[in-house]
Amino acid sequence: MRRFLRQSRLNGLALVLVAVVLFAAVFGEWLAPHSPRKQNLADRLQPPSATYWFGTDDFGRDIFSRVLSGARISVQVALVVLTIAVSIGTVIGAVAGLLGGWVDAVLMRLTDVFLAFPALILASAISVALGNNLTNTMLALSMVYWPWYARLARGQVMALAQREFIQAARALGMSNSRILWRHMLRNILPILLVQMSLDVGYVVLYTSALSFLGLGAQRPEPEWGLMLNDSRKFVQTAPWTMLYPGLALTLTVLGFNLLGDGLRDYLDPQLRHQRV
Repeated sequence: MRRFLRQSRLNGLALVLVAVVLFAAVFGEWLAPHSPRKQNLADRLQPPSATYWFGTDDFGRDIFSRVLSGARISVQVALVVLTIAVSIGTVIGAVAGLLGGWVDAVLMRLTDVFLAFPALILASAISVALGNNLTNTMLALSMVYWPWYARLARGQVMALAQREFIQAARALGMSNSRILWRHMLRNILPILLVQMSLDVGYVVLYTSALSFLGLGAQRPEPEWGLMLNDSRKFVQTAPWTMLYPGLALTLTVLGFNLLGDGLRDYLDPQLRHQRV
């Protein structure tokens, strides 16, 4: 940890931002001073004050409480999406890279079909087809992200297949499945973890974008993208309704992106040597 922090000051900033987001995701519901969903029309559009730290929205709901609760939604969605995407993509990519031939050709052409569409457009189309709710949004984003992990896993497996220890395992009569699970996946796991840390921020961003378009979380859920959509009408009269959800989204994406960049540089021996 000390070496990681000494590598760059941005690594420390990344850890702080990620730690704050994770803390809010775990304890936000209990720390929230008000109910994130309960309406109080008598206090609608109140500016930030000692009672309402981030002000209130057009239904009188405390924005600070809703931002805290929204952290849990964003982190949960990112974990579910990336778990599904990494599981599917890694298996498909590893099998394609290890077996090669027609298996590789078929699996990669299937992957190319998904990669041919812009990610947000494809996710929107799948969400519309499945129905507008957060569960379907997670499924849609999983279908968007698994091809990238399939490509990444395939490339790493094909590179490892030429290494001496893999050749030795084959010479000893190990099956392809044993080589894959015992040797290859263990070696590509750090690369997958770095890519996952980079993609957390993008998944949070895409989730908010779909909710902003009305395809993700539905009212009265305290999802940041949905909060931004609801605050559009008050951007001039009550700018705090858009400021704090937008700031939370920005800092979350920034934190995970910086963490992913730091982990990539730290785990790459060539980049680490250049920094030294």
